[in-house]
Amino acid sequence: MFKYYKTLGGILGAAVGDAMGAPTEMKTTEQIIERFGGYVKNFIAPPEDTFARNNLPGQITDDFSLAFFIMKAIIRHNGEINDEVAKEGIIDWSNHEEYFEPFAGPTTRAAIMEMKGEKLISTEPLVNYNAQATNGSAMKIFPVGLVNPDNVDEAINDAITITLPTHNNHLAISGACAVAAAVSKAMADDANVYNVIQAGLYGAKEGEKLGKEVGITVAGPSVVKRMELAIEIALKSNSMENAMKELADIIGSGIHISESVPAAFGLFLAANGDTMESIYGGVNIGNDTDTVASMAGAIAGTLNGYQSFPDGYLNEINEKNNMDLSYIAKSLLSLVKG
Repeated sequence: MFKYYKTLGGILGAAVGDAMGAPTEMKTTEQIIERFGGYVKNFIAPPEDTFARNNLPGQITDDFSLAFFIMKAIIRHNGEINDEVAKEGIIDWSNHEEYFEPFAGPTTRAAIMEMKGEKLISTEPLVNYNAQATNGSAMKIFPVGLVNPDNVDEAINDAITITLPTHNNHLAISGACAVAAAVSKAMADDANVYNVIQAGLYGAKEGEKLGKEVGITVAGPSVVKRMELAIEIALKSNSMENAMKELADIIGSGIHISESVPAAFGLFLAANGDTMESIYGGVNIGNDTDTVASMAGAIAGTLNGYQSFPDGYLNEINEKNNMDLSYIAKSLLSLVKG
């Protein structure tokens, strides 16, 4: 039951962060406070100037929905994680227009078109692989940490497998491995904020190294070094408000992998691992809020378990999105390796 609560907590944390962060996306913290009369700490309807403008309160976007379809593919294949399983989950997701059309990011969209044999027309004379170092790799990766509890190296290997079809560059792989490794460690009986952060750093370093071997090396800030800076900022901050401002101003919280992943870890640490405080930090930090909150929520939710959420959140997510996250958690847990 302990592992079940952790598994469900990680899944629910990712979903809650995504749904709660959708209305605040692309705004600054100051704009969020002005627009919504303070920090957003519940499910509200996304306004017209957001990607999720047609969503109801509590409905998810691409961040959690991509992970959801990857989890379903892993379950269908009895826990197998390989290139075909990864592509099957991603293509299955793309066939659901309610997620793909309004939310698919440029890197994921281009990769899916290639998987489907569709030609991507571009007038760009150079292939800018640097622009593909985005957080689409990391936002969907927490399930591989759940199915590799306290097996960080295997989680890293599986994260690379899931990441390569859409984000085959060393920076995107580094960020994905950081999240997968942290979630894997958060599943451990002895997990705490410190060793989860350390696992994330290890994952980022291994992901960067292995990513250069199996993927494309691109120009851009190191995820590892940005994570180290984010951790330093969080340790020095005296409040979540201060941490959010410093992380947003110095690290950033945008779509680039070296911004959003370090920001998520910084907020998790600033919240001392508390599930909802980690999510609130992501929701209100500004810019790519749903992604940052979803990643922070997956890590903190796994560490603390399902019981760390307010009553009714699981039912609301299930009902608003026509899902059964308890079934997904039980199914994943039954497939745990070793």
